[in-house]
Amino acid sequence: MKLTIFGATGQTGKEIVRQALELGLEVTAVVRDSSELANTSSKLSIVQGDSTKPPDVEKAVAGCAAVLSALGQVKGSPPDLLTKSASNIVEAMKKNNVRRLVVLTNAAARDPKDHPSLFNRFLRFLLTLSRGTMARDTAREAEIVSESGLDWTIVRANLLTNTPRTGKYYAGEFSVKAKTRVSRADVAAFMIACVTDNKFVRAQPVISE
Repeated sequence: MKLTIFGATGQTGKEIVRQALELGLEVTAVVRDSSELANTSSKLSIVQGDSTKPPDVEKAVAGCAAVLSALGQVKGSPPDLLTKSASNIVEAMKKNNVRRLVVLTNAAARDPKDHPSLFNRFLRFLLTLSRGTMARDTAREAEIVSESGLDWTIVRANLLTNTPRTGKYYAGEFSVKAKTRVSRADVAAFMIACVTDNKFVRAQPVISE
């Protein structure tokens, strides 16, 4: 199986790449700067490109079985980075007949089924208040993905940590069961598992410790 991974040089993206290669999967990593990701495997292809540019996205998606996105806003990112990227990824997947899409986002993406705890509601409020532009971009990304008609999963995580992979995490509805933190390693493992697991197709699970 060949995966195309956007946001491959971010902390979570690098973990997705590493774990996918460990599983023996073929990986196409999309990066702005090819020097930011060392090619240490014959199963890793590095494509230098920009997710906001349709031709770059089409080139990266061609020939893959599934797409995973760990894109996120960083200092200097355009305010509509996630919106443009999601639109380009969806269109490229449709053109190349690729159905499976797994996208990492945060609690700014909402679902009518959500029943968050009071503390999680407070965190969501702070996120919207302090980073309104990013929250709007995240919400629009989720809308584009959920309306795409593809076999999508939107993985929502609050505070990401660099703690080791545990394999023990909560994934499901945004309820009082959801805590605020989760390791990037566990998120990466869950996203890769979603590629072949149909449990969360067209769903927006929250993942936490």
